[in-house]
Amino acid sequence: MGVAEPRTFYDHYPFDWVQGYSPEELRAVISPLLVETIEALRGDELVLDVGCGAGRVLGYMAKRGLRCAAVDLSRESVRRATQRCGRPGAVGDNLRLPIRDAVADLVISDGVAHHTGDPRAAIAENARVVKPGGRLYLGVYKPGGRYEFLYRWPGRWIRSGLKHGATRPLVYLLAMVPYYAAHAVKSGGRRTWSGAKMLFYDYFASPRVEFLSRETVERWATEMGLELVEYRTNPGSNVHSFVFRKAGNGSGRG
Repeated sequence: MGVAEPRTFYDHYPFDWVQGYSPEELRAVISPLLVETIEALRGDELVLDVGCGAGRVLGYMAKRGLRCAAVDLSRESVRRATQRCGRPGAVGDNLRLPIRDAVADLVISDGVAHHTGDPRAAIAENARVVKPGGRLYLGVYKPGGRYEFLYRWPGRWIRSGLKHGATRPLVYLLAMVPYYAAHAVKSGGRRTWSGAKMLFYDYFASPRVEFLSRETVERWATEMGLELVEYRTNPGSNVHSFVFRKAGNGSGRG
């Protein structure tokens, strides 16, 4: 009898908040640069969504009929993503992907590397599976913004309160309920309590979060043989976006 695999944070709290969204609604909750990158695909390229979560981006690509597959450390996230999107998926660590070298035309790492504990190694591992001439989309948290303050200060007390049964109801009442109410209004009633709870846990309770400057990411990328194709600061968002091209000739677009 095999030993049960330990459950990850995202097995308990999968990043699942777009249940039942239409293609247009999914498009609206994906960063503009990633949407443009996806919509520029011809349709025959292989796209890997690394850190797929419950399938927000994978679902949009599947609805467009693209050739795509998913990887995530969370078995529960992979189960939800593959069942909903009808695309293959695998459980795998972003730091040790179960994928051979140079197979993907595009690798998507959207809001993932900053949760790994070693974002530089995660980016390098993503780059490893990109074909020469292929592309890597990277979305990571910006330093110095609103979210860094919220995660480090109110988030510190929220994470502490969520660890204990006696204080968890107080966190729900004073923080999660207002958070749900704000998101319900902002989404025009689309946000469910379950979806808001998953967002809340991702936002405040994720055990590992790093905030990466543009200069740091670009320096790492240069060391890995990646060329910056496009950058977006995404005003009003917690995440900034990069598209890199891997050196060499291949099927990826130049």
